[in-house]
Amino acid sequence: MSLILYNIRILIHSLILFHLPYILQRFGNVRELNLDDCQYLTRIHDVSNLPNLEIFSFKSCKNLIEIHESVGFLNKLQILNASSCSKLRSFPAMKSASLRILELAYCRSLKTFPEILGEMKNITSISLMKTSIEKLPVSFQNLMGLQNFFIEGNVLQRLPISIFRMPNLSKITFYRCIFPKLDDKWSSMVSTSPTDIQLVKCNLSDEILPIVVMWSANVELLNLSENNFTILPECIKHCHFLWSLRLDDCKCLREIRGIPPNLKHLSAIRCKSLTSSSKNMLLNQVLFCLLFSLYLT
Repeated sequence: MSLILYNIRILIHSLILFHLPYILQRFGNVRELNLDDCQYLTRIHDVSNLPNLEIFSFKSCKNLIEIHESVGFLNKLQILNASSCSKLRSFPAMKSASLRILELAYCRSLKTFPEILGEMKNITSISLMKTSIEKLPVSFQNLMGLQNFFIEGNVLQRLPISIFRMPNLSKITFYRCIFPKLDDKWSSMVSTSPTDIQLVKCNLSDEILPIVVMWSANVELLNLSENNFTILPECIKHCHFLWSLRLDDCKCLREIRGIPPNLKHLSAIRCKSLTSSSKNMLLNQVLFCLLFSLYLT
């Protein structure tokens, strides 16, 4: 019976997809369109005849390879879910000012983030898990309402300097990312927005880390766990707002040259290469911090 139901479902999907362009022309007032798990869907057709569309989902369409540019110009669109479209390589430019949710996670073949044409103030969170995105466009800064940005498992080749100046961006998380090479412009850049920066297992080196610290003028929570740097630079003492610092599993870390003046919590679990003098510096900090907690092995 289950096999029969499965075959019926496949037949219905096939019929719908065959007639989809005609269906889209006939139902101009539709507000929600769900094409999830359509295994035979290879292309999203022109949807300009659906001006009232608010929710559009085509997640887990494993064979989808093309999306018509009209998807990015739906004026009333609020939710766009394209997650787990594993063969999708590119995404059209977006100019939907009403958009609140954009899901692109697990689009494993997606190499570029869509261009953002004009200010979009309603998207507060972007999560890019397990994509192949190599660069973020300069127009990423047009996501003016973005508060939380999470990216995992990407090989970044370009990171726009403007990302750390976005007015509402308070939390940045890079997890298991290969951090990009940074040009000279980054050396003089000071971040004014993020208060929570998580750069975990990002292959941060001694060359990059001082630049990262300089971004962190207003940071309060900084997580640098599972990275490869050997020295925590002296310039970190200029992070006057930093009260929580995590260095767990930084197995190459040997030396700590500076301590933020208002630090209350430091975790350095399994930092096996840390020298005795650095440990003593950290232990002395306890005298000045009432709520200080330190873990060393």
